[in-house]
Amino acid sequence: MVKNQERGVIDLYRVEMIRVPLLETGETHTLAFRFIDPSGSVMQGCTPAGIVTCEPSQVLQADGLTLSAMEPGDAEVKVDFGDKRFPAVCWRVTVIPPSEPIHRITIRSPRILFLPEEAEAFRRQIRGKEETAGDGAKPDSASAIQYPKLWHSYLERAAGYLNETGFTVHYPSISQEWHVSLPLKEPEPTADPEGYTDFPYWTMYARAIEERLVVLSTVYIITGMTEYAEKARRYLLALASYGKWYEFDHRGAEGNLSNAHFLIGVSAAYDAIRGMLTEEDRLHIRESILSKGLQPLAIDIGNRDRHNIVAAKHVAMMFGAAAIADEVPYAVKYLQASLEYLTDYLDFKLISGETEGFLYDQVAARHVWMAADLYRRMTGNADLVNHPYLAEELPERLLHFLSPVVNTFPNFSDSFYKLDIAYVMAMTASHHAHPAAGWYMRRYEAEHPAALLYLNEETLSIDPDGYYQGAVSAVFQPVGWAALRSGWGRGDHLLCFTSSPSAKDHNHRDQNQIMLNVGGEWLLTGPGYQDYVPGPRADYTTGTIGHNSLLVNGQGQQSLGGGYICDSSLFPCFEVVSGDASASYGESLRSYRRTLYHIDASYYVIVDYAELNREGDEAELLFHTTSSICGPDHALISPGDSVEKSHLMIRGEEASVQLLFLAPDQHRVSVRDYPGAESYGPFISVKASSGSSIRFVTLLIPQSGDARNITVDHVTTSGISGIGFTVLEEGERRDYMMFCDTTETMDYEGYSFSGSAVRLSSSMVGQDPLDSGNSGRLDLSCATRFAGPGIRYRSEEPLSLYLDTGSLRGAVYNGKSRDASCELCLDWSGIRLNLIVPPGKHDLDLLQGWIIPAEERRGTHGNARTGHGARKKTDRD
Repeated sequence: MVKNQERGVIDLYRVEMIRVPLLETGETHTLAFRFIDPSGSVMQGCTPAGIVTCEPSQVLQADGLTLSAMEPGDAEVKVDFGDKRFPAVCWRVTVIPPSEPIHRITIRSPRILFLPEEAEAFRRQIRGKEETAGDGAKPDSASAIQYPKLWHSYLERAAGYLNETGFTVHYPSISQEWHVSLPLKEPEPTADPEGYTDFPYWTMYARAIEERLVVLSTVYIITGMTEYAEKARRYLLALASYGKWYEFDHRGAEGNLSNAHFLIGVSAAYDAIRGMLTEEDRLHIRESILSKGLQPLAIDIGNRDRHNIVAAKHVAMMFGAAAIADEVPYAVKYLQASLEYLTDYLDFKLISGETEGFLYDQVAARHVWMAADLYRRMTGNADLVNHPYLAEELPERLLHFLSPVVNTFPNFSDSFYKLDIAYVMAMTASHHAHPAAGWYMRRYEAEHPAALLYLNEETLSIDPDGYYQGAVSAVFQPVGWAALRSGWGRGDHLLCFTSSPSAKDHNHRDQNQIMLNVGGEWLLTGPGYQDYVPGPRADYTTGTIGHNSLLVNGQGQQSLGGGYICDSSLFPCFEVVSGDASASYGESLRSYRRTLYHIDASYYVIVDYAELNREGDEAELLFHTTSSICGPDHALISPGDSVEKSHLMIRGEEASVQLLFLAPDQHRVSVRDYPGAESYGPFISVKASSGSSIRFVTLLIPQSGDARNITVDHVTTSGISGIGFTVLEEGERRDYMMFCDTTETMDYEGYSFSGSAVRLSSSMVGQDPLDSGNSGRLDLSCATRFAGPGIRYRSEEPLSLYLDTGSLRGAVYNGKSRDASCELCLDWSGIRLNLIVPPGKHDLDLLQGWIIPAEERRGTHGNARTGHGARKKTDRD
């Protein structure tokens, strides 16, 4: 009943309608209503008339249910149904002057999926032209793109869509399916799954329809077979009959991705089959693109939020405008708004620290790429296509974080190990001749539809090891990510690090987190996509407890973001990255810094330094895995088992990693899981209490295939935080390692050091490696002093330095903003360097060293890379 007699109240019905937010002078919008009864069902056969009034009428006028924009300004719209069951609806509409295009549209339709010449080139490609390789390519017949075969598979998929009478939409996150019958009808409101509010059923539903429209239209363009166009036409007319293309009426076009997916699919299909539509069909579909697709999205004109949903909606504006701009002049403003937003988006993403993780970054980039390529086609302007974020930054991130051997990525933030980046990589390879992107497509996605549709046949293919030629690690400073790796092959490893300022909804409290992949297996893991249902799984997936970082007194980070990479230097065989996550913890600690050292592309040393608030505060490091945890005797350790040793192993199916907990002296190691989230696997906990500060030192030794037998000997602590140890390979001395605070001095094996870290290879000890034929290595990180038998180094500011006596090469890095002087003497080799080091990284030639005499230092800037302003001198006896 409408009136509840016992309560004496009237149950209100809900009115659903498009509340258009913006129009331009001369533009119209006709209102349509849908009524939902108190039980949540759509009312049938009850359509109360709405009386529409606008104030002021000189800005906006109403003629029945049609709004007409008269002159620029703001107006209030009210719809009154004259029935107490149906509440009046009010909102504001802004009227703007007509827009002028920045770039003139030079290509008429069809232009969204293919230009005519592109379609003809595609037909030639799928007829089986033999693949050729350009200069520098490494052709591999086993991974060559088989275009005729791919086209045959694509035709089979299109035939399936052509003949289906319905389809099923899958929702893995809630273990639910939605069965859709054809012809389409606007869905009834659907109850939320337990634990969810506004669950977006329509997103996957709209994506499924978008895919069908694009596939059917593509086959029609290439083959001319009208049955595919006819099927697309039926979809278009059905969607045009919907009252709206978004799911949540109370949010309008805000936060709804379905509007974008519908608009992209409808626009692409309309552009492709327009020539076979009747004028009546064209008008009906064109009006729906404007009123149901573009006009609701006007709410985002001027919105600079870089959320992936907002980006997708601006891309949809580009598609909608491209579909009807020849017929509807009011579409130009959407084209301009999209161009301005996407330009700003790409500029911002290039330099900011904002990220939503790999999943959403690449989803947004895929949409941006679609719009960029479409805009290039329409106007001839390629500024979006050539933007360095698309051309360089994003593909470099994807390639450097690609795991060895298999096609997976670290699941930072809300993400998954397996991602579909084929479209982004195909466009990168084709438009920017990126040979490693071409390799990715041929290596992993040779049968993906993106390879068929977007990868040029002549694109070069060079594997990343060959392309990067030894410089395989990378630091992405603004976003706070680092990839320290040995390569991309079967025996290689990859350590992923995040210390990011990003604080978006899809981010986690995971700053200073690490993840490790060895030989294609993720051994140090993250939880990936969050669980939205309140409870332990949600706490685990978004909280620090589920990530490989630091807890203080059992508590994790208090806020999203707050991290940043504060220092890095990637020298050959000695790579260093430091992240500071102090701001992420609020008041629970004073500072927290994690530094990663990647030594000889072989093993890692992790130094965690935290300043705690009070005596007795407990710091706890976490190392998560979904693999087995074993002791040094290879016995399996399960959650709750006692752990006696500070040496554990995480063992996968074919690869493993040893974890050696070297400092502090007093620590407790245990293996645990998180109640209610046990399915995410166990984790290793390393706890220690401290006074004002604490330093953890952990050694990670990845092992895959013919692994090196690396062990540690003679561990010695020095001062408050210093630690030294010797790394052995096959039982022979290999490296002296020393770590301490930059304000302290420590002694080890006759050497004295002030700085963050030093590695001295055994061939440098007690002999001249130049005479012995052995290559010696000295690596210093943020060092001001290092002295011992035959070696003396001193600098006025902390510098990082590496020397290789085998190649007589080296480099020096000054992370400060001002010049710094340094001196180095290797007595047994006669090498003496006396340098003024400008900010930045500079190469050294030990045989032809650059020496700045003391009397010339004032006012002179010697550049260790070029020698500019310096006097060259050889000082080897």
